[in-house]
Amino acid sequence: MNKDDLHQQIALFRYSLIAPAVANTFEAASMAAYFRSVASKAHQAPNGKTVSVSVYALERWYYQYKRSGLPGITPTGRSDFGTPRSLSVRAIEYIWDTKEHFPHITGKAIYKKMIEDGVIRACDTSLATIHRYIRKHGLKTPKVGANAVKTFELEYVNDCWQADTSRGPVIKINGKKHQTFLISFIDDASRMLLHTQFYLNDNAVNMQDSFKQAIAKFGVPKRLYVDNGRSYDNLQLKYICASIGIVLIHARPYAGSAKGKIERVFRTIKDGWMHTVDWNLFSSLDDLNSALAVFLSEQYTNSEHASLKQSPKERFLKEYQRLRFIPIEELDLHFLHRKECRVTNAATIKLAGTEYETPQKYIGDKVKVRYLPTDLSRLFIFSADNVLLHTIYPVKKIENSKIKRTYIDYTNEEG
Repeated sequence: MNKDDLHQQIALFRYSLIAPAVANTFEAASMAAYFRSVASKAHQAPNGKTVSVSVYALERWYYQYKRSGLPGITPTGRSDFGTPRSLSVRAIEYIWDTKEHFPHITGKAIYKKMIEDGVIRACDTSLATIHRYIRKHGLKTPKVGANAVKTFELEYVNDCWQADTSRGPVIKINGKKHQTFLISFIDDASRMLLHTQFYLNDNAVNMQDSFKQAIAKFGVPKRLYVDNGRSYDNLQLKYICASIGIVLIHARPYAGSAKGKIERVFRTIKDGWMHTVDWNLFSSLDDLNSALAVFLSEQYTNSEHASLKQSPKERFLKEYQRLRFIPIEELDLHFLHRKECRVTNAATIKLAGTEYETPQKYIGDKVKVRYLPTDLSRLFIFSADNVLLHTIYPVKKIENSKIKRTYIDYTNEEG
C-alpha cells in the first residue's frame, strides 16, 4: 500500500469513528459523551495496529470534516497516528493476544509473563501501566452466553436503510439462460422499498447503481445497514458513505435475523409474485423489472402494512419535509470510483481497455482519475485536495490523424 492509499484509508478510518456524530445518530447523552465512549475503546487502524484515540482528536476530526469533508481529515504528513507511545507495538499486541487466548488472566499475570518473555523490562514499564491499559481498553472477562437479537425500529424515515441481495428467477435472453439477482433498499421506519431492481450480476457496481437511484428518489439516509458480502463491504462503498455523510453499519456475520425487515420483503415478493409467474414469458431485464414494479405498486407500496396500519408510501410521505436531497450532478461525483494512472509519452492513460487523452503537461506523471463504472464515456482528473481539474475523453485516433500540424524546418536556419 503506497502512502496516498494509506492516507485515504486513514481518512476513512477517522470518518468511521466520527460518523455517528456527523449524522447525529449516536445514542449517548451528548456528542461529548459519545466521543468519550469512542476514546475509551481500542480500534484497529489501517496499518493493522491497535490504537486508541483521544477525545480531542475526535473533536478535531469532526469539525475538520464538517468544514472540508473527507479531504479535511485526510492526513498529509506522518501516517503512524494513534500509535501509543507509553507501550511498544509489540507489548500492546502481546496484551491483546494473551487476553484472547486466556480471557480470565489477570493483569498481574500478564505483566509477569511479559517480563519473562522479554517483551518489557520491569525497570521501564510498571504493573500500573499494564493495569491502566487493560482498564482503558475494556479488556475484561467476557460474559457467558450469546448476544440476544432484539427487534428494533427507527423513529423517523431515512434514519436507517437496509440493503440486501436475493437470487431472482432464471430467464432466457436471446435464447441463453441467465441467473438474475434482486438488489433492494428498504427504509426501516416506513418499510418503503426505496429501490429494487433485477441485475445479471451480484456485484458492488450494481449495488452502488441501485443505491444511487434510491438516494436520487428518496433522499440521503443517516445510516446504511448491510451484511458483509463483497458487494456491501468494499472500499468504494466506504468512500461513498464518507463523502455523503452516511454511517455505514455491517451486520455481525451469520446474523441474518438482524436484517429481518428486508428479508420479509423478499419473502413477500417470492410468495406473492415470483412463485406464481411463468418465467418463460420474460426475455429481458427491462420486462422483468417492469412486471416487478407493477406487483409492488399493487400489492406492497400502496397496500396497508400489518405493523404500520397504513401503506409504506403513506408512512414515508408523512415526513417528506425531513428528507435531504442531493442534486443529481453532485450525486454522480460522490459515486465516482477512484484509480491512479500513469500518463504515457503520448499523453494518454488506459482504463478498462480504453485509452483516454490527457493534457500534455501530465506526460510521465501519475494522475488521480475518478469515473463512473457504468459510464466510461468520460473520466475526471482530481487534485490531491479534491478539486476537479479536467474532464477527459477516449482517444479519437481518426480525428487526431486529420489535425493539421505545423512543422519547423531546422535545416535552413542561418548561423
